[in-house]
Amino acid sequence: MFFCAAFAAEPLDRVLFVVGERVVTRSDVAFETFFDAHDASPVPAFEAAGPVDERLRDIAVIRQLAGDISVFQPSAADVRTRADAFLAHWPRADDGLAALRAWGLDESGFLGLVYSRLVVERCVRRSVPLPADLTDTAALVAWSARYDAWVAEVRGRTSLRDLRELDVGP
Repeated sequence: MFFCAAFAAEPLDRVLFVVGERVVTRSDVAFETFFDAHDASPVPAFEAAGPVDERLRDIAVIRQLAGDISVFQPSAADVRTRADAFLAHWPRADDGLAALRAWGLDESGFLGLVYSRLVVERCVRRSVPLPADLTDTAALVAWSARYDAWVAEVRGRTSLRDLRELDVGP
């Protein structure tokens, strides 16, 4: 039997942003929400409450900026440590891997995602140094203002298409 996706009742996914050649979709937002529950980023902007789609837009923008610059590249041990911390949220690591498979990720794909996230975090931390005391509310507010200005400037010189206004479906 022949089935054409063009006639499907529901779209497979919705594109929210295109950053260079990177695409951010609704399912990416859903995965990010899942990921957040099991991952602690050292970058306050990635832990702050706020629209997840906009955070993913900025992560894609920063990832494009960071490219393959060696100073932002984490070691295999750093990637493994962060991935293991994520998997430690389940009673057994296999349970975490099963949860990832439900999202369409195998271990290799997950390690690639963690690698990319670490590249972005390193780029942020180098471009907008974190305060020495992450419990100092005033210092964090000042850092957030510097980060917001920096990422807005990076967004301004990036090929970015916001397609959310075209998203009229459920």
